[in-house]
Amino acid sequence: MLRPKVVVHLSRFDNNLQLIRSRTKPGVQVMAVVKNEAYGHGLIPVCEHLKDQVDWFCVARTEEGVKMREAGIENPILVFEVPCEENIRDFNTHDLTATISDLAHFDLLEEGTQCHMNFDTGMTRLGIRAEDVSQAVQKFDDNKQLNITGIYTHFSDADAPQKPATKEQLSLFNKIRSQFPAILYTHVSNSGGIFYHDSKETAFNGVRAGISLYGYEAGEQPIPELQPVMELKSSLVQVKKIQKGDAVGYGGRWIAEEEGWLGIIPVGYAHGVPRPLSGQIKVQIKNRLYPQKGTISMDYMTVFLGDDKLEEGTSLTLLGDNPISAKTWARILGTIPYEIITTIPQFVAREYVN
Repeated sequence: MLRPKVVVHLSRFDNNLQLIRSRTKPGVQVMAVVKNEAYGHGLIPVCEHLKDQVDWFCVARTEEGVKMREAGIENPILVFEVPCEENIRDFNTHDLTATISDLAHFDLLEEGTQCHMNFDTGMTRLGIRAEDVSQAVQKFDDNKQLNITGIYTHFSDADAPQKPATKEQLSLFNKIRSQFPAILYTHVSNSGGIFYHDSKETAFNGVRAGISLYGYEAGEQPIPELQPVMELKSSLVQVKKIQKGDAVGYGGRWIAEEEGWLGIIPVGYAHGVPRPLSGQIKVQIKNRLYPQKGTISMDYMTVFLGDDKLEEGTSLTLLGDNPISAKTWARILGTIPYEIITTIPQFVAREYVN
């Protein structure tokens, strides 16, 4: 294995899904969020594995839903994106559920389109404004040609349970919800809502499991039972002796402090390892951690092996469980694990193991 690959451990989905179900009320459905190639894990293989274990799938764009239908996925699919002239025919053609996030969408969608209404209760992003609820009720009553079957909102701070925002959003949503028929399928909880808030208040009919499904917490509060599903693996393509004082990599930003062995890894920022991680991460080889040294370039990085003269071709792991997890990288970069796992490009091969 000279080229890098992403290894997706399918059985870890099962573990994480079981944990998600344990945090919700009996009978609550799981809506698996698989947008953006299932958070970088690979849309169709992930859906194939989960389709008999979850009730719904959620995607960002209609083309993702179309791809799933063409692959034979039959679960209900909710599309988050704004309906427009370019995609409105996809909903009926491919049996996708649209999101009404503006009053204008009631009149835009084709007759018979399945829809859920999204209300903005504090995220201040997509969603019908709370002050427009009376008009939304009228639109709901006037547009019987649409198949409006659900209603939802999106929490902005569910990953920070100490903040009052979620309770405030939930209170507002309940007031909005009371003005529509009780039969509407209702969902509000994301991963933060599932793990950091009382399911008796937030579960409703379904929960949208995103980052937790892939093995990471939505916030800083640890959930040790979650298992990261993805690993980024590669191998040493070259091993060479270096001397004390040798400059390594672009700009010579690392100077060897002692003689030893240097391993070259065919992975760089083009493969999803950001350049600002240079000199700040470790690589796991044979259950031992070695420091990455020098500047991460587009296609290569280097690791200092000390006195260990390892064989060329030796396999290694760059991203996986703690302490080399996406959470570790995210802390260094001042970002979140979502960004780390979704930016490993699709040209990096995916291998699925169970």
